[in-house]
Amino acid sequence: MLRGCLIACALSVLAAATASDWTRFRGPNGTGVADEGPLPVSFGPETNLVWETPLPRGKSSPVLTDTKIFLTAHEDGKLLTIALDRATGRELWRRAAPSRRVERMHRLNDEAAPTPVTDGKNVFAFFGGYGLVSYDGDGAERWTLPLGPFTNYHGMGSSPILAGGKLILVCDQDLEAYALAIDPSNGEILWKRPRPDFVHSFSTPVVHQAATGDPVIVVPGSYRMTGYSTDGREVWRLDGLSYQVKSGPVVHGDRLYFSGWAVGGEPGARLELPGWDEVRDRFDSNGDGEISQSELRQDWHPNNWAMHDRNKNGTMDTRDWAHYRARRISENSCMAIRLGGTGDVTGSHLLWRYQKSIPEVASPVLYRGVLYLVRNGGIVTTLDPVSGSVLKQGRLREAIDGFYASPVAGDGKVYMASDAGRIVVLKADGAWTVLSTNDLGEEVYATPAIADGKLFIRTASRLYCFGDLVK
Repeated sequence: MLRGCLIACALSVLAAATASDWTRFRGPNGTGVADEGPLPVSFGPETNLVWETPLPRGKSSPVLTDTKIFLTAHEDGKLLTIALDRATGRELWRRAAPSRRVERMHRLNDEAAPTPVTDGKNVFAFFGGYGLVSYDGDGAERWTLPLGPFTNYHGMGSSPILAGGKLILVCDQDLEAYALAIDPSNGEILWKRPRPDFVHSFSTPVVHQAATGDPVIVVPGSYRMTGYSTDGREVWRLDGLSYQVKSGPVVHGDRLYFSGWAVGGEPGARLELPGWDEVRDRFDSNGDGEISQSELRQDWHPNNWAMHDRNKNGTMDTRDWAHYRARRISENSCMAIRLGGTGDVTGSHLLWRYQKSIPEVASPVLYRGVLYLVRNGGIVTTLDPVSGSVLKQGRLREAIDGFYASPVAGDGKVYMASDAGRIVVLKADGAWTVLSTNDLGEEVYATPAIADGKLFIRTASRLYCFGDLVK
């Protein structure tokens, strides 16, 4: 027990020591936490503004080195990687990917939605309309790796990460889903792990580094969480996730927290459907071995047939039906998982599950012993991370908006950014209170970044840097 406490303390000290390294989506290992300060409570174009810089459209989040900020964007048919000076916001360079491919995507998605990752010198960016690109700090192209086209009904959304000296990218899609490991020095594919049981999802992986042993890459996907070794081998798996995952997991010590939501995943919407053989025998009237919309009974139809018809031939086959059937019994939830183990750990490592007011997109944040969730409509729930019990649930009265950016935390505060551009600052506590609501006047979809007592927020047209300047 004492050894476990010492390990946990050591990991906490390490996390605090590297809190300014906001080098990937949601900062240090995707936690969304940089406990530095002081951070501002009130801010806007005329309050606590350090600098602001105009940007082309894009929904990726800023990532930071000691001297630079990297983002992606798109303009005039080009997919752009942009570097800014961290101290002043001045644009240093922008580079366009070698080509651009137009792919289907949801209206809330964006050609520059995935967040880049940096090793502190170089930057690595992924575009669903091209693939991977890497530039050095001065903007010189290091390598490119075309990927796709992709069969993701809503467009790609997962961001690359660095783990075990490799660049990791998850490409979950409706046909031929896979995970990749790339040599960050030259763009060479080191391994490609097929994920045939998965359909389109958008979550960005995290890494679990136990006190002993090798790091494990944790990848949420449709219906299942999977832990992979850095050589691509499956270490463990846990079933029970929702059909379509968008948020990112959070690792704290030997626990992982995750929330997943998809349309039709509320507990009351479950529908037990028969297996493929029974469906085919009952409804395949023309005997072609597949089921068309006109053949299937109406009350068993998907809300969106085309999304479940993965090869887009107008019918469902056994594989399509298996995924649709799994979707109709999957449930939305926030869950806690004990990490470690091998093989199927579903029955042994699921610690608790909470199923009310689950965020549609925004990831949870665990901060100072409290788990925070924010759902569209401005509904905030705090949970006890040990038991999953509700500490408080309430509505952000001045921000009854959509919340697609994930909350971040630091300096005793939790920041929640709405799609309408209202940034709500909560006092970090299980019985949270609203300290301020700051209106930036235009939409926010990118998750803010925190470093060195500064808050970096991307809106539809610019990047803001705010600090606690009013003494």
